[in-house]
Amino acid sequence: MSQTDNLEERFRELEREVMGNKQQANSQTHDPNKRAEPEFVAVEQGVDAAKTSLGSLITWVNSLTGATKVAAIVVIGLVAFTILNFVFKLLTAAISIGIMALVGFILYKVFFEPSSASKP
Repeated sequence: MSQTDNLEERFRELEREVMGNKQQANSQTHDPNKRAEPEFVAVEQGVDAAKTSLGSLITWVNSLTGATKVAAIVVIGLVAFTILNFVFKLLTAAISIGIMALVGFILYKVFFEPSSASKP
């Protein structure tokens, strides 16, 4: 029974802590004197994370020897080309949908929208 009470107490403590952090964040974001600035930090963190991941992948491949190194390079190449192929197919699909929407809009304008010449 005391363990349940202890867990409930800890839960309430964590809840107060989280709510306090949210209230602090809200009071900081609603400061009228603070100017809105672009979120370059998030982009930089993403680029840094990608560089770190790529660096660790290169280090891992360099630590391999012989046939395992060749196999790892081949697998990484296949995965990279598969991802690139997916991106190109996605881009092609987006362009195709855009062209079809444009053709549909033109056909709508030509055939279904009442023309101004037929109005009295």
